[in-house]
Amino acid sequence: MRNAHVSNLKRITLELGGKSPNIITKNANFERAVQQSCLALFFNAGQCCVAGSRTYVHSSIYDRFVEATVKQANTIRVGHSLDPNTDQGPLVSKDQLDRVLNYI
Repeated sequence: MRNAHVSNLKRITLELGGKSPNIITKNANFERAVQQSCLALFFNAGQCCVAGSRTYVHSSIYDRFVEATVKQANTIRVGHSLDPNTDQGPLVSKDQLDRVLNYI
C-alpha cells in the first residue's frame, strides 16, 4: 500500500473490514430503510466484511424503526443452509457463535 502511492502510483484495492454503519435519516423511505438495514445486518448470517453492524437512526423515528426491525427480524427462518425455505444458515464456527452470544 505504501509503495503504491510513493513510488509507482499503481491502483490498489484495500480490504479494510466491516463495521459499516447504516444511517437512517428522519426523511428516509421508512419501509425501504428497515428492509435494507435488515438485509445489511443479516445477509450471510452477518458474516461478511460489509455487514451493516451499526445502525444510526434519527431520534424522531427511532422507536418506530426498532419496532419494525424486530418485526422483520422475527420473520427470518433459520435452518440448514441448503434448505430452500431457510433465510439464514448457521454461524461459521462455535467460536463465532460464542462471540455473537457474548454481544447479546
